[in-house]
Amino acid sequence: MKSSAATRPLVPFLRYIQTHPVVSVLYAVLIAAGLATLVFPNTADLAGTLGVILGMAAAGSVILRGVKRLEGRERFAWRGIGVSLLLSALGVLVVGVLFATGADVPAFGPLDTFFVISYALVLISILSLPHAEGRWSVRVCASVDGLVGAVAVATLAWVWFLSGYLDALAAAPPGQRVMAMAYPILDVAMLIAILMLSIRRSTYWFDKRLLFLSVALIFQTLGDLTFAVTGVGELFETAEPVYWLYIAAGIFVLAAASIVHERPAPHEFVDRPARRIALIAPYGAAAILVAALISHTLSAESTHIRLLVLATVTVVVLTFVRQAVSIRENRFRVDEDRQNLVSSISHELRTPLTSMFGMLELVRAGEVDLSAEERKEFIEVATDQARHMARIVSDLIMLARDNDDTIYVVPTPCQLDLLVREAVDHVEGHDLVEIEVPERTITVDKTRFEQAVTNLVANAVKYGGGRVAVKAVLGENLVIEVHDDGPAVPTRYELIIWNRFERGPRKLDSRVPGSGNGLAVVAKVARAHGGTAGYRRSEILGGACFFLSIPLPLSVPLSSSEDADVGVATEPEVLAV
Repeated sequence: MKSSAATRPLVPFLRYIQTHPVVSVLYAVLIAAGLATLVFPNTADLAGTLGVILGMAAAGSVILRGVKRLEGRERFAWRGIGVSLLLSALGVLVVGVLFATGADVPAFGPLDTFFVISYALVLISILSLPHAEGRWSVRVCASVDGLVGAVAVATLAWVWFLSGYLDALAAAPPGQRVMAMAYPILDVAMLIAILMLSIRRSTYWFDKRLLFLSVALIFQTLGDLTFAVTGVGELFETAEPVYWLYIAAGIFVLAAASIVHERPAPHEFVDRPARRIALIAPYGAAAILVAALISHTLSAESTHIRLLVLATVTVVVLTFVRQAVSIRENRFRVDEDRQNLVSSISHELRTPLTSMFGMLELVRAGEVDLSAEERKEFIEVATDQARHMARIVSDLIMLARDNDDTIYVVPTPCQLDLLVREAVDHVEGHDLVEIEVPERTITVDKTRFEQAVTNLVANAVKYGGGRVAVKAVLGENLVIEVHDDGPAVPTRYELIIWNRFERGPRKLDSRVPGSGNGLAVVAKVARAHGGTAGYRRSEILGGACFFLSIPLPLSVPLSSSEDADVGVATEPEVLAV
């Protein structure tokens, strides 16, 4: 029986338990330890401490064993998480031994160095995962977003919900204050960072390992906050750690460790511009933080001004850092795009120029005896190359202004089938294109319409598998469809391929020349005519199907006497847009 959609994500986890009985026993022991801390409070310190040590040590060991099947940054990141868990287990063991021997162990003190280093290592490891695709600047921005949200959320929680904790924190020694403040900030930073990686669109979208780790961090954060409230300024003996929260965190992190070697299957997604809410979400809490600072400043009874000022200054500094990194990244991308544009346009123009120059030089020099047919053929080839260059320049001029109102369309009657055939003839390799277009009179801007159809056919010839079919569908709209038998467009590029200078998966492929403007011109021409341009998978040839849809009043089929008078599309020319 096939597993349902609800249980499918747990299949790797259940399979691991079935093949590793020892891990099954560990889960049973951890659950028993958690229940013991609730049912038998007198044994909470012993059962809870042993449960926390066992959970962290087991999870760290399983991760270090599983990462041997991983590669690259993923292996590095998960190995760092495994080491941090072992370091935390060692810290808990040292605290437990000292407490058992009767030593006075402060709830927050030098021994917390184990845990702070462990938390920092987890945060670094999370941000080094391949889920955060891109250059180092992308990771820095993600880190700053997480820290901004963490500082803001932690400060607001302290001011509004943990006032007693703040009073105890103010009375505690400086060393304890630093350690006690570090926990909630690092907890929230880790949680924000891992949730950002879990839900961001990438090939690792909703990685089950990160989801288990996210749940573990939620329990860990709750445990740290409750311990901070009761333990700051106190000895460990008088603190009241909620052990079952830490044990629950250990159970879920062990679940993540059990499937750490199960890399998620590549996930296809549509690459869309980042939503504004996603960009400003980490700074929403910062805005509330500033509002709280203003409110407390105006209040005569406020006791948390210093903390709010410190947090606000920290958030402002982090925001400036992010802005500086973003500016640097944007400059790098602009320079990179400019270089790619110059390279692609130069390559695109060099080929026809070389062909034109060679053939015209042969005709001009007269060193080779050419027949009239050969001269005519050479001139026709040179003309075709000049037409190709004119189309490229026309595309660039059109896209120089990104406003549809700058396209002046002059609709005139023309014959659809002749217009489409003329557009197809402008494309190198047009002999293999199948055309299925009826004889109808349409009213469009002939030059613009021909330019759009030529771009669609050229795109299909360039990226298809050899077969191209052009089809017209008549209804309320005139729809020109161009089908090919190529590999189609990967899902993530279905939207961005309509942007200027965008070539999708071929962006860095110099073997296939192109400026990435053809489809952008098609979309622009469609909008200027009040229509749309789109893409779908071809149901005819199995590859890509790009279409141009324009609302038009269509006339009856032309009679033979009208053929000579109907405006057949002229050759493309450089347009003054």
